[in-house]
Amino acid sequence: MSSTPAKRRAPIPWARLLLAATASLMMALGSPPNGHTWMIWLGFIPLMIVLRLTSPQHRRLAFAYGLVGGLCTGLVGFPWIAELVVRFAELPWVVGGTALLLFSLWTALPIGLWAVAVVSGPNTGWRGVIWPIAWWVAVADLWPHLFPYTLVIGFAEAPVWMQAAEFGGVAAVEAQVMAVGVFAADAIVGPRHSVAHVRRWKAFRGVAAAAIVALSTAWGAWRLASVDAELATARTVRVGIVQPNNALADRNTTERMDKLRSMSASAQSDGAQMIVWPEAGAFPFSIRRPFLRDSRRPSYRILSGFSLPTIFGAGTYASDEKWERNSVYHLAADGTVQARYDKTVLVPIGEYVPVIDPNWVQGLVPAVSHNIAGDGPARFEVKPAPTEDDPTPAPVLAGPLVCYEDIMPTVARATAAQAGGVELFVNVTIDTWFGETAEPWEHLALAQFRSVEHRIPMVRSVSAGVSTSIDAGGRVVGQLPVTGPTLTNPVAPMQMVTEVALPRNTAERPTVYARVGWLIPWLCQAWALGVVGFAVLARIRRKPYKQPRSSPDGGDEPEYEDP
Repeated sequence: MSSTPAKRRAPIPWARLLLAATASLMMALGSPPNGHTWMIWLGFIPLMIVLRLTSPQHRRLAFAYGLVGGLCTGLVGFPWIAELVVRFAELPWVVGGTALLLFSLWTALPIGLWAVAVVSGPNTGWRGVIWPIAWWVAVADLWPHLFPYTLVIGFAEAPVWMQAAEFGGVAAVEAQVMAVGVFAADAIVGPRHSVAHVRRWKAFRGVAAAAIVALSTAWGAWRLASVDAELATARTVRVGIVQPNNALADRNTTERMDKLRSMSASAQSDGAQMIVWPEAGAFPFSIRRPFLRDSRRPSYRILSGFSLPTIFGAGTYASDEKWERNSVYHLAADGTVQARYDKTVLVPIGEYVPVIDPNWVQGLVPAVSHNIAGDGPARFEVKPAPTEDDPTPAPVLAGPLVCYEDIMPTVARATAAQAGGVELFVNVTIDTWFGETAEPWEHLALAQFRSVEHRIPMVRSVSAGVSTSIDAGGRVVGQLPVTGPTLTNPVAPMQMVTEVALPRNTAERPTVYARVGWLIPWLCQAWALGVVGFAVLARIRRKPYKQPRSSPDGGDEPEYEDP
């Protein structure tokens, strides 16, 4: 009696899984602060090698490679999420660690899906190069990230490599790194089939990978030099940026107002022509709407000890509404309110409670807030203080962005696209929730891309740092440090005055990205949808069937065969 031997399960490809894991590890190690930026160019190479060695029949393995290859994005790049859960919600570390793991898995999922698409398509010729790049752009942009992110975030510390964002946004910068990964992987593992000219084929791929890095470096350096020439002739404005360094639990409104006012007065004496305060919360009061001019009450008054136009954040409320808005005001030097902006994109849980009853959630976690979102972008025409060289300065056209709106390309693009345009992005933020972690630096790095995309500067007033001035090349030209103030370890307030060059108006001189470049992810998504649609139709057409035969009741009953 013979017996059929049991099938042996294929061994787990541990070596390939470990190689794939080095992909996002290198990307994460290249991230701010003080990342090894050059490692980002190498990030996609190990994952592409593994995928080139994976056959289309092993899509599940490809998904596993992509998932493992993307895990370090969260685990290494976002450990502050665990600390945030512990600090903000006062939950145990085991909950914080679980939150970090879930976040990391969510961040890695699109990389797994992309890996499946890569092994399912061509792997030779130009189609084999374009296929993974187009799929990456499509999936990375479409995926609903909890914290908008890019694997090339570290390029913010080497702005020469992020200048392609002027044409295609972050997608164009990522495409360069992806192309290096594809060419380098092909140079290492070669094509699947045997070809006579394989050495020449590999050499060409290797040269192409090196050429992309060299061309990106050379072109970025040339572009920054041309930006510098333009900045040298542009009009300037001296902006005073206030960083009060308030502790989160500080309830002393008098002391907090004194910090804002004293630093503003100091900035005015240093030659500032306008002032920027941080997001709502740094200003210690909620404002009843409509707010038309500065308060007459000494404790509430903003322009006390200084007299400069001021942009500041404040929580605002209306008597007939239960919830507040996260607002930004432009207060003229005479104390009249010129404009207001209500934040449009709110942080889930931090600023609004989705789906469930916010009252119930606040009963469990009192630190959670719920706000009303604004209707759209705003534009402030700020009249700076006169100087000896310019006694009648022209208004500065400022586009306000609140908190992490400065890392969202769609919000910045809508702000820049307003009638009349803007010359300067103004971001007001509180990142104190995260302490002295990598988050404030990652937030800054992502914001730097907005200045490159639209070729206008950005000033950022962050309650406890890192407050910055970013030029039109995406470079940080002035900053105040990240601090970790607490009630038992207070930090003195800070201010800096930065001279900001205003080279262009976004309405008069929009960049290629602002005109059409932002469509690149959409085009890639449309292409990907078409590919999937044609594949489904082809599968349906290949399904064999027999001619209909007569059924017992006399009708024709089609009979299909199993494929």
